[in-house]
Amino acid sequence: MDRLSRGVDRLSMKGFGLFKVELSRQLDRTTILELATLWSYPRSVKDTLQTANEDRGRIMVDKMEERGQIASDDISALTEALRGFGALGIARDVEQIYEENMSVKTPADQTNLATGDAHTESKHQAARQYDKHTDALTMLLQETRGFHTKVESSDAEGSTIVVLNKLKEEFKEVYRNLLQLKSTGRQRMESTEKFLRDNHDYVSAERNHKIRDRIQELRNELDCLISLSRDRLENVTDRLIKLQHGGHTKTPTSQVVSEERRSQPGSVMQAVEMFSKLEQPAELQTVPRPSRRAPIKTQAEPTSGDGSQITDPIATTVNQSSQDDETVVPIDLNCVTIKATDSKENQQSMVDQLKRTSDEGIPIQMLILDEAFKTIHGNGTIALNSGVLLPFLCTLSVLVIWTEEGRVMTEAEFSGIVRYGSESTQLQEFVFQHCDLPSPKATREVFNKLQERGVKVTWNDTGHCLDTFSGSWEMNIIDRVREHCDAGIIMHEHWSKETHDLQIKMLEFATKKEIPIRIVKLVRCYSSITSDGSNIILQSGQSLPAMSSVKMINITTENGRLIPEDEFARLLDYANQSRAIEDLRFQECELPPTVSASTISPEMKSKNFKVSWITTGHRLNLHDRTWGMDDMANIKESCGAGVVIYQQCSSHMHKLQMRFLTVASQNNIPVKYLRLNRCYRSVTPDGTKLTLQSGQTLPALSSVKMIHITTEDGRKIAEVEFSRLLMYADQSQIIEELRFQRCELPPTVSASTISSEMESKNFKVSWLSTGHRLDLHDRTWGIDDMDTIRESCGRGVPIYKQCSSHMHTLQMRFLTVASQNNIPIAHISLRESYHAVDATTGSIILESGVMLPHVSSLRVLGINAWGRELTAEDFNGLVSYSSQCSELHFYWCFLPWSVTTYRCPAHLHSANFRVLWRPEDKKVFIMDLTSGRWVNKGTEVSLTEREYQDMLIRFRLKWK
Repeated sequence: MDRLSRGVDRLSMKGFGLFKVELSRQLDRTTILELATLWSYPRSVKDTLQTANEDRGRIMVDKMEERGQIASDDISALTEALRGFGALGIARDVEQIYEENMSVKTPADQTNLATGDAHTESKHQAARQYDKHTDALTMLLQETRGFHTKVESSDAEGSTIVVLNKLKEEFKEVYRNLLQLKSTGRQRMESTEKFLRDNHDYVSAERNHKIRDRIQELRNELDCLISLSRDRLENVTDRLIKLQHGGHTKTPTSQVVSEERRSQPGSVMQAVEMFSKLEQPAELQTVPRPSRRAPIKTQAEPTSGDGSQITDPIATTVNQSSQDDETVVPIDLNCVTIKATDSKENQQSMVDQLKRTSDEGIPIQMLILDEAFKTIHGNGTIALNSGVLLPFLCTLSVLVIWTEEGRVMTEAEFSGIVRYGSESTQLQEFVFQHCDLPSPKATREVFNKLQERGVKVTWNDTGHCLDTFSGSWEMNIIDRVREHCDAGIIMHEHWSKETHDLQIKMLEFATKKEIPIRIVKLVRCYSSITSDGSNIILQSGQSLPAMSSVKMINITTENGRLIPEDEFARLLDYANQSRAIEDLRFQECELPPTVSASTISPEMKSKNFKVSWITTGHRLNLHDRTWGMDDMANIKESCGAGVVIYQQCSSHMHKLQMRFLTVASQNNIPVKYLRLNRCYRSVTPDGTKLTLQSGQTLPALSSVKMIHITTEDGRKIAEVEFSRLLMYADQSQIIEELRFQRCELPPTVSASTISSEMESKNFKVSWLSTGHRLDLHDRTWGIDDMDTIRESCGRGVPIYKQCSSHMHTLQMRFLTVASQNNIPIAHISLRESYHAVDATTGSIILESGVMLPHVSSLRVLGINAWGRELTAEDFNGLVSYSSQCSELHFYWCFLPWSVTTYRCPAHLHSANFRVLWRPEDKKVFIMDLTSGRWVNKGTEVSLTEREYQDMLIRFRLKWK
């Protein structure tokens, strides 16, 4: 006897076994194969389902039960999937079978069934189900009435400390009771009303009328108790505030707790902050007054039966900041967002509030880490980008990790997060966005815990979720795929071949089901296109076929890449294969200035989709094949994203960009930023025009917010030129910041350089290479704000030989501040500026004589010593200096043969420290930390002495 048959023998009286038998008969071959495809069943299982005949339904039911897609208490996954691909009739039949078989039957019911009185049986079921719903709701309301009666009869008495503790406990109980009423109570009420609507045919008119009256009574009582709980929360807060002021206040409590706050009852959640301050009752602190800052709302408020709004404490701001304490950031427990741009103090404030809220047992619905996730430690603590540690939150329901675009998450990080979820009792879902995830390699024990607790791991970028049964990624249900396609699909350059494969599978599935795809955005991952224009080849090697339901394709290439006319024509053919195409966009690339008649087919002209060159604010007219100014909506969008002008682009492209920026300025369209990437040549004496390397001139713009000038490495800008650039920026009516990078600015600024108009505007003048900014009032260079320092450190810090000791001194001060504040520094690159390592302090001495001290937050140290032969002393000193880094790189220099036997200290070996050496093109070696030998990075073969000598000869000939 097979397993399903044995299950029927054991469970038929309980109902689920009989349901499975009837379900196996209900599902036909087409439906079974659709479900197997939707849920990404393994190929072997699909083959079995295709070839099986009589046993096909039984096998499918077994597989669904094993994977948790049906259970005795839940078949929602199955019914949602059936509705997802249009099998509405089958979904209704399955739900009916489930309801019929999962009802508990009495002997009288069995008699009714035996006599065939199905209608009588339905009456019995309806009556029992109604009683079940109303009894549960009535019991909840009785418990609530009893709770409020108990609270009203008890009055807090005793010393101040005793009263405070009693009030604290009362607040927690009232709050939890209100939460239960608003969640469980409303769910039961809605369930009761829905049941009555669905079963009114089985209930007599008289009974129907009585039931409706009873439901209205219950609803009124529910609304009354919710109102009572809210009022009691207000009362507790009033008493706490009054008690904290010594039993009286200078103004009535009703004024302390303002009417504005009373109109937002959830703001009483500031009492949670009070409770945390009362943990040490001997040291009573001042109660923070409610802030007048409005709570942040992210979700629609639930409404009562009469349509009036009900404020949920979970959806309101907790820990409102005092007017005297601006470091406390209000949070919304429905959706708490910690951003990478938040200061360390603000992140710490939010984390502290979350920890206290979790310790109080108060639910946290959703936490979003918006590019703030750095890593996760082995103890389950998440490290944020500022260095703040986010501890385990036991009441968190959904954790969204939204990384910086294109991040590749390591296996250790992903496994740590999965383990975090497996240990949580409340967590329901992990959501990952904008990142590349590795293949799941957690232990079977971890997957089992996730499966038992129903924790879902969703990867939005690919439209897949983690199958905890098989440990692999499977396609999400069709409704979620629709959501992903509606939001748009982004593919990044550094993501793995496997990740791109999952994304392509989702796009193919959406195309097959004719699901509209709002946009497919290729971010620097486009490599080429096939000769027939049917497939785009990605940098990962994957092939992206043409999609018939995509509305917009956005191709962002490497900076300034040239796309010739024949390649451009094939890309037009690719887009034309979509029936829904509306816009083909190109960004950060150079397109052909002219387009031949053969490039545009009659079909393209009839569709007349847009071909937008975002970088220049122009679009291609498919009829006359000329580039013309884009419409104002797209120009505003381009200006809102920022404009970059590249050195390597042609004079024609620069001319189009000048025209586009002039139109934006004339129409007062704000330009987020204008970045001149090594293309700036000079500025006119009156500061009204910039001249680019291509010879094109850029007039002053009245509507640009930020100007960012990146020069050639180490270029010196004299004070006269610097003064003219300040005048150029000052002609913008909305200028906020002028930035300089990779150049040296004058150490002092004369009084005549700064006009009174500049002082009144007081825009920022940032010297990113040194982490300093110019004070326009006293004309001195001072340390920049922490956000700009963090941004500069993220880009990396180059130190040039040709720059002065003054600039090197500013850079050392900036790096020291970053290290003291634990701001990660991506890399420090010594561009011919390395001189030696100080034997006493271990610091690096630059060619200018300035000392580079130890920087604890540095990740990579790069030594670019063109043509220089370093000694064993240099090498050993630099390895010792880099002991707190993760990598040490040597470029275009030669290391002596004796260092190939140098053995790395044990603590560096255990920290996975890496030493990389690139003496010439296409030759990269990595030190084997065990043997102390150089190993070829590509072949993993050790460097021989003969090869070393040959390289040394070539090196000396090249750099002689």
